[in-house]
Amino acid sequence: MKYFIEINSWNLLESFVTESISPFSFYQERDFGNNLSRYLSGEKERTDWLILSEKDLGGDYAICVDDTLIDCKALTPVKGLKTVYTYPKSIYYRKGFVQFRFGTIELRESLIAESTILLEVKCLEKYSSSFYVRENDSIERKGISKLGNPFSFDKNSFINYDNRYNKTKGAVVGYVRGIYTSSNKDNQILQTELRNLKNSFGGFNTQIMMSDSLCEDNDIIGQIYKCKDLYFNQIDSITSFDVLIAQYQEIVKLATLRVEEILSKNSNTNRVNKGRLLDEKTNLENQITNIEKSYNIFDVRLELANIKAIEKAQGEAVGKTRQYFKKGTAEYERKVQLKHIIEDFEKNNFEYGKIQMRLRQIEQEMDADANKYDSTLSALFTRVSDILNELIKKASSVTNKDAIDLSIILFDKDHLTIKNSIESSEICYFNILLKYILTKTSGTQPSEYAVLESLVESAKVFKEDPLSKNEVGESILNYLRAFLLYKNQKSDQLLIPDSNTPIFQSIFSFFVKPLGFEQMERYMLLKKIPQKEYAFMLWGAWMGFADMPKTFTNVLYQNEEVDCLIDDKMQELF
Repeated sequence: MKYFIEINSWNLLESFVTESISPFSFYQERDFGNNLSRYLSGEKERTDWLILSEKDLGGDYAICVDDTLIDCKALTPVKGLKTVYTYPKSIYYRKGFVQFRFGTIELRESLIAESTILLEVKCLEKYSSSFYVRENDSIERKGISKLGNPFSFDKNSFINYDNRYNKTKGAVVGYVRGIYTSSNKDNQILQTELRNLKNSFGGFNTQIMMSDSLCEDNDIIGQIYKCKDLYFNQIDSITSFDVLIAQYQEIVKLATLRVEEILSKNSNTNRVNKGRLLDEKTNLENQITNIEKSYNIFDVRLELANIKAIEKAQGEAVGKTRQYFKKGTAEYERKVQLKHIIEDFEKNNFEYGKIQMRLRQIEQEMDADANKYDSTLSALFTRVSDILNELIKKASSVTNKDAIDLSIILFDKDHLTIKNSIESSEICYFNILLKYILTKTSGTQPSEYAVLESLVESAKVFKEDPLSKNEVGESILNYLRAFLLYKNQKSDQLLIPDSNTPIFQSIFSFFVKPLGFEQMERYMLLKKIPQKEYAFMLWGAWMGFADMPKTFTNVLYQNEEVDCLIDDKMQELF
């Protein structure tokens, strides 16, 4: 059985933020939301239900959902409309069980275009194959706009369910993203070496531009060959390492010519020649001034400059660069006349033109120093940077497609936990912290203060657990105390957990860099922390799925198998 839901463009876009559709009133009252702007008409903001119909009701946009996504017992028939129902819950999408109907091709393309600039709209590409345009424009519109707004006694429980679902899905997606993009030791070394090579080229660039002598950096060639070997041991694709070597050799060649040019320009002969050119330039400029005065051109230029100054002042008064005099005004006509006078003079005065040409030649000779190499060198270094950025991107995109096991994620006593075959102090502390985040925080970007509070509160609970009394447990508490002292400026040393506690290393990354997954990811790469899933699971639980950006989720939705794993897990949990 299929049901149709008529919606507006905002509601459709928002549904690709949460991967669900909800009654309008839910968006105002839940702990999570989005920053998408919308027109508040006041007509539906208090609506506590969705309208489902067995037939397409028309309109510009509609969602067609399979009844397997619906709690059919919650459907209430609308009096007088045999095929129309109210539904008081959110409907969560699943690929293959939902379609999206557009009134026209233009509406579909417009929505897709708008979604590209919105980071929150992360699921559109996942469902784009389910988009279709209505072929029959003669759909009869049903008169359902005058339906009342029956009060939903269970609305609060449905909203609480949505809040819990959103944060749980954020945690699951974070965990999967962490495992899927975690690097093994060899891949971490490759990414680190590529970044080191990029930094070496950056330093070489600075050295060339700031120095009058060339110190060839032979270590760069060795770094390139090292990265090339590491790369081909892990990734089977065409690369640009040979191009990097050629670019380096060209840079050295141009830098050598640049130094030779600088040295020649600093010779006594060159200094004498430069002084002669400067004297000649001054003499010619004086001749120009005398000629302009003798033909009154000097006064003409001054008057034209005054008119332009007035236009600039008028423009600044109204927030513009310049406000020109309108055509037909005395000022406009005079400006045109003055320009013609100058143009005629410059065109017809042979002596004046000859002097101007010589002045341009002198300026070109005086500027023709080592800078002629700088633009080419800058272009070469830019090309090198682009190549290395692409190599880093390829290296960091290596994923663990066969290592995702979600069976360890489950509900224990109504709380989401990680369950390993052997319970450890690290997992124990992780689950305590995860429970705090899921129950005590709302779905928003974590702040440093709030994260420190979660650290303190989770540590209090962990101290009461027997697993905090062993060697690993005591080590965790010591690291937490040291971190608090550091953050409160009572210690100037930040103690970093060692590799003996890899799970806590990941947890600690969340404490150190909680404000964004990119910062967290860079930190874990720098510190060679292999298990990103625990840090990302905490961040995802705090953010909630709705507020996750597509820069975080895209890599998952590009692999249908991984995407299905998440859907299956959410169906299992809920």
